[in-house]
Amino acid sequence: MSGTTPGPSTPPSGPLSAPPPSFPAPGAATAAPRRRSPYAEAAARLGQQRTEGSVPAGAHHKPGAVPLRPLGVGDLFDAALAVIRHNPGATLGASLVVSAFALFVPLLVVTLTTTVLGAALGDAEGLRTGSAREISALVGSGTVAVAETAVLLLGTVFLTGVVAHVVLAAAVGELVDVEEAWARLRGRRWALLGLTLLLAVAGTLVIGLYVLSVVLVALADVTVLLVLYMVVTVPLGLLALAWLAVRFAYLAPAVLVLERVSVLRALRRASSLTRRSFWRTLGIVLLTQVVSFLAITMLSFPFAIVEEVAPSLLGEAGDWVALASLAVSSVLVTALVTPFLAGVCACQYLDLRIRREAYDVELLTRSTRRPAGGAR
Repeated sequence: MSGTTPGPSTPPSGPLSAPPPSFPAPGAATAAPRRRSPYAEAAARLGQQRTEGSVPAGAHHKPGAVPLRPLGVGDLFDAALAVIRHNPGATLGASLVVSAFALFVPLLVVTLTTTVLGAALGDAEGLRTGSAREISALVGSGTVAVAETAVLLLGTVFLTGVVAHVVLAAAVGELVDVEEAWARLRGRRWALLGLTLLLAVAGTLVIGLYVLSVVLVALADVTVLLVLYMVVTVPLGLLALAWLAVRFAYLAPAVLVLERVSVLRALRRASSLTRRSFWRTLGIVLLTQVVSFLAITMLSFPFAIVEEVAPSLLGEAGDWVALASLAVSSVLVTALVTPFLAGVCACQYLDLRIRREAYDVELLTRSTRRPAGGAR
């Protein structure tokens, strides 16, 4: 149970009929007024109704976009979409910047690489023919892949932290812009990068050890043994990776930025929150990925038609139109899907804390006082 609803005869526990006072962001020199929450008027009306004893049961459990009670799958998706809808600047806007950088920075890098390579080969025209062209294409494609992956990973890491703060603020009826959400990451940015690097190294190590075991079995040169080994270990290996990802990696970024703990403590805390909730969390993660895949497919479909039709209809100009369509599709899809994934993750973090620690009581209290600082 997450809190109790006072009856009509019970006096209210706080002055909920008036909008709560605003507090400056941490480190602000002057007391600049906070932008009004999109839920402020509804919260004020709800407080008046509660004072008069006419509030519906359970209605005061939603001072913001996230219901402060145990959340079902539909509640998680609705809350993530509501946060994006009410605060597009700090979610879609930030994601759009990350997606654009992930596309155009690699193009800039490969342009410079190709130019330098052409100068090194000493044959400007050679880049269009022969081995110089093949070398340039190979180096260029590799540079684009590495640069795009690095920029997108780096941007997504920070975007996840920003969205986590936006979701927590929305849960208590606050509206924070991207600058304030970024400021709340102060002191956590290097830790977030360290956590990401640690998880990447651990995942690579686990997969590398499995590949090594397959190679050792293959050296026995017994086909039946290799087939049996793959049949048994592939499903078990995927399940083990899923268990490690859900128990340690999935919620660790949200824990790290919201509870402001160390990297190792964030991993232990994530494991504690998901204990006895592995299958439910895994199911929600998989369902979220399926929904995201369907959204990506629908969003990409019109651009895919343009990419196929434009070259045949417009000739040489159609190639440029197809390339522009591919670029716009890549940026748009990433910008729309990434905040949704990060929002669902942050909402699951709140849901598990509500279920295990009655965190909704603390958030309901915070929604009337709005103290500065991260989650504890």
